[in-house]
Amino acid sequence: MSESSWKDMFPSRIKYPNKSVYEYFLEIIEKSDENSILFKEESRDYKAKEIIEMTNKLAYFLDANTIEKNETIAILLPNSIGLVTSIFASFQVGAKVTLINPRLSQKDISFQLRDSESKVLITNTDLCDKIAEIVSQYQFKAKILVDSPKDIEKITQNQNCELVFLSSILEKKERLTDIRSKSSDLAFLLYTGGTTGTAKAVMLTHANVLANALQFNEWAKEIPSEFTGCVVSALPMCHSFGLQCSFLAPLFRSEMIVIIPKFEPESLLELMEELHATSFYGVPTMYIALLRSKIEKYNLESLKVCVSGGSALPKEIHEEFQQKTSIAITEGYGLTECSPVTHINPYGKAIVNSIGKPLTDTHAKLVDPETLAEVNEGEIGEILILGPQVMKGYLGKGLESSNVFTSDGWLKTGDLARKDSEDYYFIVDRSKDIINSGGLNVYPREVEEDLYKHPGVSLAAVIPVPDDYFGEVGKAFIVVKEGYKITEKEMKEFCLKQSMTKYKIPKSFEFIDSLPLSAAGKVLKRELINRKNI
Repeated sequence: MSESSWKDMFPSRIKYPNKSVYEYFLEIIEKSDENSILFKEESRDYKAKEIIEMTNKLAYFLDANTIEKNETIAILLPNSIGLVTSIFASFQVGAKVTLINPRLSQKDISFQLRDSESKVLITNTDLCDKIAEIVSQYQFKAKILVDSPKDIEKITQNQNCELVFLSSILEKKERLTDIRSKSSDLAFLLYTGGTTGTAKAVMLTHANVLANALQFNEWAKEIPSEFTGCVVSALPMCHSFGLQCSFLAPLFRSEMIVIIPKFEPESLLELMEELHATSFYGVPTMYIALLRSKIEKYNLESLKVCVSGGSALPKEIHEEFQQKTSIAITEGYGLTECSPVTHINPYGKAIVNSIGKPLTDTHAKLVDPETLAEVNEGEIGEILILGPQVMKGYLGKGLESSNVFTSDGWLKTGDLARKDSEDYYFIVDRSKDIINSGGLNVYPREVEEDLYKHPGVSLAAVIPVPDDYFGEVGKAFIVVKEGYKITEKEMKEFCLKQSMTKYKIPKSFEFIDSLPLSAAGKVLKRELINRKNI
């Protein structure tokens, strides 16, 4: 939906600047201090002035290599200052960015490069072995390595074009100073849908991304200033949650961002204690891992804001985390198609298992998925979203783009929820994940919540499997906590003790060492469904 359309339906409460993301970044710096510390990576501090200089030099190189406005630059990097600089330099020359998850397979990386029609690849030598064949076969205008020239042989084998190291680019004096991105231009092609089918590129404009940062920061104004200052960025920035909530939004509210390239619970806890971190954004699997790492041993008195998103956070994890840290986790909700945040609990007024209320200028309603008629209060319906952060559409998928919107421009999320009289929303499940067992609906999330109440359950996921009599029944995959042994019989008896309705109890249980997770920490249920012999 166009900006004018949603504003005509619902006048905005926030004044959104007609600027690109990089233009707005420079505006923020002009109002603050160019010598302020914006990022901390390992033991190195990066000030605003240095970030701008690095960006300008990389932008000059891209321009010299004939990178044209609206072309795509692919960034295949873990969280790093190189990733930050690459994004900003791409925006400076007017290019759009596709962020590639380093954990993807060679096949998936190749698909994303081709589907996005990337003209530049920015990566590092740690990923050379994985992408060597792709690089030798794919035609780029430029290829940049973001680290020192060590191990260059790993990636130069069988190559016909020259590699350039970011370090050599930054040694030069030439800079580009003009900014070619505009508010209406595409900023990101972020791929989603891989858990349910072929990944597709969500087209987000600078206006979408910037609007969502400002919407999120309206929520952040509720946080007392003494509880802010240092955000730990352990979420992968290649995913919309990490990109927005632990990078762009805190950057625009002038908080220092500590960049963590890889989530390692013990190291992270030590770092948060050492740096007196004030905010942490994570997914449920991260919070579970932190609890299993004896979080109570660390001094986290400075940590005041913990936000969870990406997937449902079990009630038991909420309670255990608060018991051991005295910190209440604030749960939110969003999807890549919305840049991504749409809902979050008011700070200090969170309701456990609620995703909270819509952000400022985010309009949400619950409808019958078939008729699109609004449901009554307390009834379950599909969440529809309207607002400035909603995507332009899916790249090259006109039919899918049109089908995901209603005729009057509301985005259909595919998520089922109910809301109470105070406008708090409660996710029930994804409409595609519902198990139809003998004509009765079973919501996997509801079943998983009960499974987490067992003291020996570390992770749980419930999926539908075929059944000759009922059509579909549930199957539970369980990761057992260290020191526990659990049987299928024990779990079924436990479900009965939890007063779970019999048809909702999983027909079978499988105990595994780990669940397949996406970069965002979501359980990849499609991979579980595709497992053999289930």
